[in-house]
Amino acid sequence: MKRIKMDKHSKRWGLSIALLGLLWAASALAAERFPWKFGMTPAEVASVTAFGPYKAFRNGDLETYKGVFNGKEENFQFFFGEQKKLSRIGIYVYEGQDLQAASKKWLELHGTIAKMFGPVETPGNTASADASSGDAFLAQAIRIVEDSGKTQMAPVNQPDDAHVVSSLMHGDIQGKDWYYVVIYFDAPK
Repeated sequence: MKRIKMDKHSKRWGLSIALLGLLWAASALAAERFPWKFGMTPAEVASVTAFGPYKAFRNGDLETYKGVFNGKEENFQFFFGEQKKLSRIGIYVYEGQDLQAASKKWLELHGTIAKMFGPVETPGNTASADASSGDAFLAQAIRIVEDSGKTQMAPVNQPDDAHVVSSLMHGDIQGKDWYYVVIYFDAPK
């Protein structure tokens, strides 16, 4: 096999084309993240029947337990703004009374966000979330939730098609502690 020798200009051009291809592929994947698109009406969201059935809340927001995130069926909630257009998608990856279980889902979600978007910032939690020090990250997250009721994380570099933020939250429902791990995709401003 004969090797072709490339000059500096040809190498730069080839590298530029490859980089543009990767950026295009990433933006195409982002646009296809979910079958629901910001600006849809509740009827249009519910028309995506492959992920139904949908439950309607009193205020008109919707929910399905058949949405797929990170390869798993999860609880998707759809929030509609003043014009009754889809403005937020919330994916609840944990809802329950066990803070330890919630924090483990939080660490798992950190890895998912990092895989999808790159570096993740976790205000107030300086511990590393990597495998060797995940326990310190979890302990710090638990302390923050016990002290303030919520901790958050978000990709350092937000995607172009949404604003992404995640929360590990505490709530009191009829005198019982409940914990939620949710990732929100908000319509870009």
